[in-house]
Amino acid sequence: MDKAKFGVAILVGKYLANNLTDEEQKYLSDWLSSSEKNRTWFERVTSESYQIEKGKATRSINVEEGWKALELKRESRLGGRHRRIYWMRYVAMFVLPLAIAVLLHQVYYSRKDKVEMVQTITSGTSKAILILADGLPVVLEQQQEKTLKESDGTKINVLKEHISYERGVDDKQEKSVYHELVIPRGGEFSLTLSDGTEVYMNADSKLRFPTKFGKGERVVELEGEAYFQVVHNEDAPFIVKTSQMAIKVLGTEFNVSAYAEDSVIRTTLVRGSVKISSEVSGESVVLHPGEQSALNRGDHSMLVSEVDVSYAMAWKEGRLRFKEKPLKEVMKIISRWYDVDVVYEDEEVKDYPFGCNFSRHATIEPLLKVFEATGTIETSIHGRKIWIRKRK
Repeated sequence: MDKAKFGVAILVGKYLANNLTDEEQKYLSDWLSSSEKNRTWFERVTSESYQIEKGKATRSINVEEGWKALELKRESRLGGRHRRIYWMRYVAMFVLPLAIAVLLHQVYYSRKDKVEMVQTITSGTSKAILILADGLPVVLEQQQEKTLKESDGTKINVLKEHISYERGVDDKQEKSVYHELVIPRGGEFSLTLSDGTEVYMNADSKLRFPTKFGKGERVVELEGEAYFQVVHNEDAPFIVKTSQMAIKVLGTEFNVSAYAEDSVIRTTLVRGSVKISSEVSGESVVLHPGEQSALNRGDHSMLVSEVDVSYAMAWKEGRLRFKEKPLKEVMKIISRWYDVDVVYEDEEVKDYPFGCNFSRHATIEPLLKVFEATGTIETSIHGRKIWIRKRK
């Protein structure tokens, strides 16, 4: 076992004993999120069956005889440097497996009354429903590549994870035709609008848009979360409308989180500039790169602050990334992506601060274990419900 793997094994042992420092927890979290292979191994060695197996192995170890064997080896005629090398070798061969076996034995038997049957909850996937102008729904999950044609001549190219709109060559119709792209819980999808603007949509979101943009403003309506890469056009400002707010841009990249159940609508600017306007108070602000606006749905106030935009973009990059965020906010995001419901057995845990940097495409179990490793909460899975309680 090389030094890195040895270190991880020690951290897993400390994780099972609920004895990780903050620095150790961060290292283990980063290691888990670095590859699927690491996460699979972690799930195996922390599983109930593995702990039972090691618990049984512990009972078969004769500790007294083991230490006698070590003493005999240490008192052998090998001297100096060779004695030290052989001593460390036997320590590695005997003491470490013994310690891990004992630790797993103690952890298992101290928790055996609390062990739940572990169920696997997979991450979200690329899926969406496209509502055509006549109300006909087209399910886009695992869709075969094909081309649809709307009444106004617009061509819609359907791919497995993306759709794109192209204006028809013989396009004569002036009346706008609207489509809706609906992303369910546990889904994500992207599309290219007729002007070339790219939109990446997060779980539990909906976008209403014209199949083609006419002259003047380019207007779309969003509920939920989406990341926009807007094609520049000075003569046709791009406007994103949400409940209580409008975002006006010329050409830029920004993220909007406007879920109906959230008390705040957040707009985070990556590049370019945007103008945010409250449709209730009339207040407006101009954002610059690295800034985020927060519009409070209750009192309609608007706050602008400088932020690390990587946190707002993390979902688009395939990450679940939070920093000192209340558990209730973290689990709200996680519940949308994994399509689960959360039940809190202790109300106070909702406000516990949590942070992580985890793969968005991993199963939910390793993520919950990372949260549990803080020593503040316990979780269990029942069907598609996550139960969370304060650690006793």
